[in-house]
Amino acid sequence: MSVVAADPANFYASFIERNEGLLTTDEQRALRTRRFVIAGCGSTGGACVMPLIRSGAEHLVLLDPGEYELNNLNRQDATVAELGQNKAIVQARHVLAVNPFAEVEVHAEGVLPATIGGLLRPGDIVIDAVDVTSQSGLEAKLALHSAACALRLQVLTAYDIATTQFLELFDYRHERQPLRGLVPLDATPDEMLRALIPLRALPRRVFGVLQRRVSEPDRSMPQLMMTSSLLGALVVPYLLRVALDRRVRRRLWLDVEQPLRPRRHQLLELVGRLMWISRLWWALRKAQPSHA
Repeated sequence: MSVVAADPANFYASFIERNEGLLTTDEQRALRTRRFVIAGCGSTGGACVMPLIRSGAEHLVLLDPGEYELNNLNRQDATVAELGQNKAIVQARHVLAVNPFAEVEVHAEGVLPATIGGLLRPGDIVIDAVDVTSQSGLEAKLALHSAACALRLQVLTAYDIATTQFLELFDYRHERQPLRGLVPLDATPDEMLRALIPLRALPRRVFGVLQRRVSEPDRSMPQLMMTSSLLGALVVPYLLRVALDRRVRRRLWLDVEQPLRPRRHQLLELVGRLMWISRLWWALRKAQPSHA
């Protein structure tokens, strides 16, 4: 009998057989029964799809309006044959190629402020990987968090920044303002990122890029596969703690290079980051329009 012809129960039992002893019964049940909404299927959101599915998740909602471009392939789970195809549709196809019994809901239009509230359900766990390099992305992110706040959902945001992966959990069961009120409605994309990502979380590698963006705001942000992959390693244990209401760090950032540096070089990295933070702060201050 072919694998696909197997009934869902037997398929799942065999599929997760190697998880036994490493994931508890409660953890495996949470993965299988919870609905994971992944808003944005590029570098960060796309890195979450396969770890969740291969660990045993069976209910995904994928949203992304973008299509794969060649410059995505340095870090995103796609091939040359999939260039020009919608990211959410491609990821759904990958999911079903691994687990044909999974339920995948696809929204190739991405997060639309007018409809996102109707797509979310009580109990959903949301991964916010919305690209905010454009005004439409910023509006989509605000709408996603507003809808999640109204339903008292938990939202994990993720940003891959050079060699650092930054995560933050917004638990709207206890918080009453979208994005904790940190982002004004008239914010620009760069202002949103500055409001949400602390400078101390940034690795020294990225400061040169950020300083150039002060005078060239349309310059794209470079991203690396090593950082996206780091999110893939973190997302399952993090979201299992969220799903089972275990205590978890609200904010977390990890530099993939940090454990590799000798101790003396770690100190030099810290000093270098502090110097770059001062330079970037001064560049941003000079770039602000004068109101005199």
